[in-house]
Amino acid sequence: LAARERRSVIARRAGNELTPVKEVMEALKEVKDPGLGTDIVSSGFVGAIKADRVTGNISLVLEVEVYQAEVEERLRSISWAKDVQVSVGSIKPPPSLPRPMPQMPQSLEKVKNIIAVSSCKGGVGKSTVAVNLAFALHKKGYKVGIFDCDVYGPSLPVMVRFQEETPRMEMYEDEKKQRHIRPVIHPETGIKLVSFGFVGHAAVMRGSMVTGVMSQLVNQTDWGDLDYLVLDMPPGTGDIHLTLSQICQITAAVIVTTPQKLSVIDVERGISMFGQLNVPSVAVVQNMSYMSMPNGEKQYIFGKTDAGFAIADTFGIEQVFELPIEPSVAVAGDAGKPFVASEEATAAAQEVEKLAESVIQEVAKIKDNRQQPQLTWDADMKVLRLQVEGQELGIDPRELRLRDKGAGGVTPPPAELFPEEIVDMGNYAVVIKWSDGVVQVAPHKQLIEGDEKGPMPHVELTAAAA
Repeated sequence: LAARERRSVIARRAGNELTPVKEVMEALKEVKDPGLGTDIVSSGFVGAIKADRVTGNISLVLEVEVYQAEVEERLRSISWAKDVQVSVGSIKPPPSLPRPMPQMPQSLEKVKNIIAVSSCKGGVGKSTVAVNLAFALHKKGYKVGIFDCDVYGPSLPVMVRFQEETPRMEMYEDEKKQRHIRPVIHPETGIKLVSFGFVGHAAVMRGSMVTGVMSQLVNQTDWGDLDYLVLDMPPGTGDIHLTLSQICQITAAVIVTTPQKLSVIDVERGISMFGQLNVPSVAVVQNMSYMSMPNGEKQYIFGKTDAGFAIADTFGIEQVFELPIEPSVAVAGDAGKPFVASEEATAAAQEVEKLAESVIQEVAKIKDNRQQPQLTWDADMKVLRLQVEGQELGIDPRELRLRDKGAGGVTPPPAELFPEEIVDMGNYAVVIKWSDGVVQVAPHKQLIEGDEKGPMPHVELTAAAA
């Protein structure tokens, strides 16, 4: 009753300025997320509002069903409301007013490097790799944060446990009334931890709402001064991946897979996605690769598929790491203590330490802005021009096409073959769309040195001109 009287006073003071729609929005600003403390209007979860004081009709679309009962109650408390209709669904902006893409937030200005750990396939141990990579980077003296990007299945509160009750992220307002999120701090290391699992309730929401929640966590968290922020990406290649890639300006990606072919297929899609977003994939981790036997031999219980090496070879990624199946890994995960933080020098811990060192080196190369080979098409000479380290080399398009590790390598190319498009793909490869529709990933190393078929024949450009 008090809330209704307060809104009526506001309406009388504002006169015609407070339209029925604005009055509805003011009422719904009292519906807040219990974990983060923001209202559903500011978060963009309410749309298509229609309100008429004469008829008393109110209708709107709500993106998350969990708030429906409270929204209806708030709307019925409006003095002139008679017929309230709340539909749950996706809010689509009009074509003329597309939703603006998020920009680099101020909260990340002091974060030097952002590393995405991705697989695009669930259950491959991505969270295990992400958390232990972060702790390995901390052991090397760096300031580190971890952002668990999976709203539906957050892993961080399980992977990193606390002796006492699980802490919660806190929201507060500064002197300018700007909202901030205070991350959870790991007491032994000072690593900053952000996860929807630290909010305190399960996520029951639509995809568009998830994107909004992720944007909020990134934009409002007090990340402070960090050397590395490790993103534990959710499975898939959907909106959340695109949004995070654009908001965070990811420095590099680490790809996690398992020996099975099904995992490899999804991982390849993920690498292609990062390539399109101009995010270089700098390392491949093949998890659950083998078991160490008492005699020192490696038993590849899923078969020695070399899936990780195959992915790296296809996309020209130079760094590949194999994590074994070890009881200590499972025990550490269940106990909420990263295995790299243990004093025991297991094979898995040593491999993650190598991964961390590799990430540091690859990021340094990116920061040094090392000049990458440039591949262009010379239509007059009908030859590919490769510029590398001040030299210019020629490559026969048919020769390169026949070395394709995909379908193009077994598909006879036409006589008049030429590239319709050449796109750089991260640090180590280019993507070529050929005139017959075949798409080929050509690693820089293959262009310069060759591959298992032998050295790459380089055409003399003067000879090609003749």
